[in-house]
Amino acid sequence: MRLEDKVRRLQEILLDCSRVAVAYSGGVDSSLLLKTALDTLGAGNVLPLFASSLLVTPADRERALSWPRRHGYGRGVVVEAVDLYPLSWKEFVRNPPERCYLCKFRVYSQFIAIMEKRGIRVLMDGTNTDDLKDRRPGLRAIHELGVRTPLVEAGLCKDDVRARSRELGLDTWQQPSSSCLATRLPHGMAVTEERLQQVARREQGLARLGFVGCRVRLDREDEGTAYVQVRQEDLDLFLDQGMRMAVARLLGKEGVTRVYLDLAGR
Repeated sequence: MRLEDKVRRLQEILLDCSRVAVAYSGGVDSSLLLKTALDTLGAGNVLPLFASSLLVTPADRERALSWPRRHGYGRGVVVEAVDLYPLSWKEFVRNPPERCYLCKFRVYSQFIAIMEKRGIRVLMDGTNTDDLKDRRPGLRAIHELGVRTPLVEAGLCKDDVRARSRELGLDTWQQPSSSCLATRLPHGMAVTEERLQQVARREQGLARLGFVGCRVRLDREDEGTAYVQVRQEDLDLFLDQGMRMAVARLLGKEGVTRVYLDLAGR
């Protein structure tokens, strides 16, 4: 199916719903969904909801909340930040393999409660067809709660989402995929504020060196070990001798003595 046909199908799905809430993360997928919903249904019929917590960095929060302004929408379009406190969820803090399911179920349940008070009956999520190929426990929560995934329903894959976002002039079109900070902790390692902040500082430091969209994962047994992923196009830069030394100095200040690089990249 051609991209234009998929886009038309997406618009039809939205029109069938009349009024929707959009689970908005600030990423490329939910940005396209939000843009299409606003342009198809009008601002008064779309409620963008953003999960604000320690699981996202302040920079990511600001980028998500400023999306309407950056894309020319007036005061009538506001991304509503919903404050959440995942460190109070005991089952989440234990960090079991189903952590993403537990979190998504909590977050979307709260979104649904908010939107239903405003007379909205449909919550939409930015999952695309490529996401279905991976193991994503959060999809279970989406199905259990009856959340719609219109990008999937319209047949849009990640490349389609980026291509359409570029056509529409969205500044997210080439933004690296992102995930919450808790994903950098191996299952079984308790999720704590200190560990989340540690991950955020390390990734922000590497981003300042030019590694936007990097990942720094913790080791279950050794706090002095860090596992780093950078984008494929950044591998040569990372392997430059001078850059390796800069990375070692940066992470050394964080107590890291061993750095392992994923040679496959992101």
